[in-house]
Amino acid sequence: MPYSFPTELQQLVQRQLATGNYANEDEVLLDAMIALNEREELLQQWKAEIRSRIDSLDRGEGIELQGDDALQAFADEIKSEGRRAYEANRSIP
Repeated sequence: MPYSFPTELQQLVQRQLATGNYANEDEVLLDAMIALNEREELLQQWKAEIRSRIDSLDRGEGIELQGDDALQAFADEIKSEGRRAYEANRSIP
């Protein structure tokens, strides 16, 4: 199927074709659209999780941190969770 790409997009497609991982433009575009769809689904999941947590706070279900040490421990825990999630998602092709 012939496509008329803007120059910048054509260069991106050609770079992917040059890797030898794709036989044609259709494969490049299919892979890109699958990745875009997966990213969008993940984004929607994150938005739902954030909304759920905000709603929980609005209901008074949050925790109160006492002092700098508690705040630092909480921040460290969040960083660790974020790193684990990042590493898990990095392995997605």
